[in-house]
Amino acid sequence: MIGDDSIVLTKDLILCRNERGGRLRPLFLRVDDERFLTLAAEILTAFDVEKNPTREEIEELTSTMTAEWPNLRQARGILKIATDLAEFSQPADLDYAGARLEILQTAAELLRLNQHEDEESYRAAVAERLPGQPLLENGGLYADLPANDRLCAYPALSARQLLERYNCGLVQGLLLHAENLVIDTGASSPARLRRLMRYVKFFRLLASLEKRGEGLRLTIDGPASVLEQTKRYGLQLASFFPAVCGLENWRLRAEVTWRGKKGNLELDDSSGLVGHYHHSGAYVPEEITMFERHFRQTAIDWRILDETSHLPGIRGGEMIFPDFSFTDEQGRVVHLELFHRWHRSQLESRLKQVAKHPTLPLIIGIDRAACNDRELRDQLEQSEWFEQRGFFFRDYPTVEKTLKCLRNFQFN
Repeated sequence: MIGDDSIVLTKDLILCRNERGGRLRPLFLRVDDERFLTLAAEILTAFDVEKNPTREEIEELTSTMTAEWPNLRQARGILKIATDLAEFSQPADLDYAGARLEILQTAAELLRLNQHEDEESYRAAVAERLPGQPLLENGGLYADLPANDRLCAYPALSARQLLERYNCGLVQGLLLHAENLVIDTGASSPARLRRLMRYVKFFRLLASLEKRGEGLRLTIDGPASVLEQTKRYGLQLASFFPAVCGLENWRLRAEVTWRGKKGNLELDDSSGLVGHYHHSGAYVPEEITMFERHFRQTAIDWRILDETSHLPGIRGGEMIFPDFSFTDEQGRVVHLELFHRWHRSQLESRLKQVAKHPTLPLIIGIDRAACNDRELRDQLEQSEWFEQRGFFFRDYPTVEKTLKCLRNFQFN
């Protein structure tokens, strides 16, 4: 599962200490502790898809499991992670209020007549008066209430994996309030690096990548640096974090506002954190899969490459990691970089770079939401360079606009 924004511990459930020097220390669970494993296993028994329980039934079962736990916030945190992983049924598209009123009025009328010997015959009489009434057949009068939603799917999860998700959730909850995020990693394999950058692109984060000796440094702006939709961006950043744990070696530093004070969060691969994204391999979002499929079906003179490779940046050790790479019939490669809602500052920087270095094998696509400044949009629309090597899109680029830019590209 990816992009599961709600699977983050809320502020009231985060257990973290403010230590000397302003360092933040999340209070991780020992995932091999039998006490925690027993609690996690008991909680998971409530999410039995075969029994098809309602939300209310699950809450009743789990409330007794957590009530006697020595640290209630700890137990409630594990339970929240477990609950957020569940998929529940949704109410049918019905006028529940209107249908309820009709049933209750009919029932009241029959009750006044007092012609029924028992409850069963009374219910049958109501059903006879209202043939085909869906609320009499599909879950009762109050099937639209969240408490009556039924569990319909749950991931295969062990007690240990649930505890690992909890520990990861502690960090994710803190990152909702991060000023910035710096990740240093050693010489990771190209495949792992590509996968990490694909997650950066998927979550549309404000990030820069640069070489540092034998390793790399990834710097990501936090939600506190974003001017609009701060909460949504914070959820994107938090959802990205499990991908970091899939690196071979890493170190993370973040400046976080916690309980009204700024503190430093420092973690590395010795923290014992386990990301869940790597269990299913490199994730490919559906929108990317559709774009790649359509491109292969449409283009004749250009081919989309299975793997993108980074471009050396213009400044120092900076690296540009494009969203897609393409090759023509002569084997020449051109890359596509996309700029989304939060990428305004990166967009302005990139436009200055390509203006100075027009031979860079790069075309760009800009989500109109990232360019809501009329002056900048007018400037781009009047730019000969952008007319040849750039395009606007909404939500996701089209193959047609991408191909037009590729065919306009002039190799020197």
